[in-house]
Amino acid sequence: MDKNKKIIYTIAGIYISLFAVIILYMVYFTAIKQKQISIHPHNTRLNNLEKEVIRGDIYDANMKVLATTVNDIREYPKGNLYAHVIGYSQRGKTGVEALANTELLYPNYTVATLFKNAFLNEKFQGRDIVLTLDDRYQEAIARAMKGKKGGVIVIEPVTGKIKAMYANPGFNPNNINKDWENLSKDIKNSPLVNRATNGLYPPGSTFKMITALAYMNQNKMSYLDFTYECLGKITEEDYTIQCYNKTAHGHVNLQSAFYKSCNAYFIKLGEHVAVQDLKKQAEELGFNRDLHLDMGHAKSRFQLLESDSPFEKAATHIGQGKTLATPLHMAMIAAAIANDGVMMKPYILDYSMNKKGNLKTKYLPRYEGAIIDEEIAKSLQSMMFEVVNQGTGTKLKKKNIIVGGKTGTAQNETPEDHSWFVGFAKHDVKEYNQIAFAVIVENGGKGAQALEVTQSILNVYEVIKP
Repeated sequence: MDKNKKIIYTIAGIYISLFAVIILYMVYFTAIKQKQISIHPHNTRLNNLEKEVIRGDIYDANMKVLATTVNDIREYPKGNLYAHVIGYSQRGKTGVEALANTELLYPNYTVATLFKNAFLNEKFQGRDIVLTLDDRYQEAIARAMKGKKGGVIVIEPVTGKIKAMYANPGFNPNNINKDWENLSKDIKNSPLVNRATNGLYPPGSTFKMITALAYMNQNKMSYLDFTYECLGKITEEDYTIQCYNKTAHGHVNLQSAFYKSCNAYFIKLGEHVAVQDLKKQAEELGFNRDLHLDMGHAKSRFQLLESDSPFEKAATHIGQGKTLATPLHMAMIAAAIANDGVMMKPYILDYSMNKKGNLKTKYLPRYEGAIIDEEIAKSLQSMMFEVVNQGTGTKLKKKNIIVGGKTGTAQNETPEDHSWFVGFAKHDVKEYNQIAFAVIVENGGKGAQALEVTQSILNVYEVIKP
């Protein structure tokens, strides 16, 4: 009898455990994964819904039409301009078309629409989506990026609103079916890749922001005390690394070395930061993890190990080596610095509405956390202002706005360096929101082409006063 009871209890325990696992999975599926499942391009329920619902329109922040449906055909009036960010809905779904899929197909169930659907075979109408994107930025960036490869992101630091997202080369989503074979086979240009969110690049000297932060965090009261005499290069046992154009920067501290972008200084500075401390700083800023963005994106990578060679460590301190970052991520770091250390979740959906203009869903700013000490963030802001005032970014000086940032020239597997600029801008009047941005131009280092693209962003910001 006791043996039978034990068997019964064992079997009961197994069934109870299985039942608990099923319950937990259902909770996980409905509470955590429901959004991902609902926008998944292979969700057959939504595919069936498309037969009954006219997909809603997509607008920029100023109500310019970016996507619409005409006679059951999805059209993109701006063509290539929003190819990556809006995406397409014909061969699976990408970009906003995937992100807002549920809203775009949300039927307008009323007595009238139900009657028309049942008796007149008329389709329901999905909701329209208004984005945080501003076509003025997008147009200006596209003009500046003509003939160049790279990616650009513009964000409002205080809200997290993405004001522009552009990548080049692109494609015309109106012709996605016709051009699909050529686009998917074009390995050289990879036009289907959104370089702004998925392009991984050596950050070059823009990484000096992270090296500086790591040192400042462990030397809060004395970070300007460390000085170095730069002779235009630094030579150790197994390597020699030069400053840009072999420029000898002379006697520099952290502030002057930052705005002059002195490689030699930052390599010596990095020797005072343990590998695990630099890694911790990088990961606190978002390296090696998914960023809090609902759209697909690549992880930035920080892979330095204590066992790596002195050359690898030196290269990492100036943004070379194995470190890789996306423009999206670098813009988020710049936004957090501009926002006194507070990072907001970047978002692109502003609100949804029905065809009568009635608001249905409003997407609000979300606080991510204070990822940088406020006083240190303000000190780094000052250093970034000096980059534009008297350093490597003086081409961006403006009379009516204040600009800060960090230039970067990143060596890569090609003969030509990549050109970076990461930074922020603000008006003198506090009522206007700041913007932060990251620009990379592939193989554009010699002409500092990222500065030219950044200039196009600042020209728009100077006028529109968001």
